[in-house]
Amino acid sequence: TIIYYLLSASAVLFYGIGINKSISHSASLASSVLTCFKSLFSAGSATAVSWLLVNWLLVPVQLVELFPLVSALIFIFFSTLIEIFIGIGIRQSPIDFSIPLLSVFLGINEGIGIASAVVISCVSIISFYCMVIIFDCVRQRISFYTVEKGLKIYCILLLCLAVVIIAICGFNVSWLNVYLEGGAK
Repeated sequence: TIIYYLLSASAVLFYGIGINKSISHSASLASSVLTCFKSLFSAGSATAVSWLLVNWLLVPVQLVELFPLVSALIFIFFSTLIEIFIGIGIRQSPIDFSIPLLSVFLGINEGIGIASAVVISCVSIISFYCMVIIFDCVRQRISFYTVEKGLKIYCILLLCLAVVIIAICGFNVSWLNVYLEGGAK
């Protein structure tokens, strides 16, 4: 699950979670790491509690359609709680809210158990921050070679993203399913 959601079905690349945010994200490495930990804690705890409430409360009364509302309310509670305790010195940004919330939705929707839901949401967040690091490296590399009248960095980063998606799609990961199920000897 970790390899699948980190690389081959990356939430940023194939679900579109935070593509615009990852390209325009410009923060220092230290604040990005702290923001990543805040996002992991808030999304992990919100996913666990939301998964329990959805499966123990909403599924028996057949109101599963309300899971995004319940998950958003729980996420807001945990995000505010974590912001109170470890948010000292960090400015609240839209990335702190949108990426973890969408990862919570993804984890609850695709997780078959509470552990897999938490792993999916946390790996989706890690995938986003890995993409931010890659885009920052590409942006710094491109800044040496671009001219003002040429292509803008935003366009070049989108082209880089397209090349990465094509490369991942070209690599067949069906062997991973056979290997993990024990079919490969």
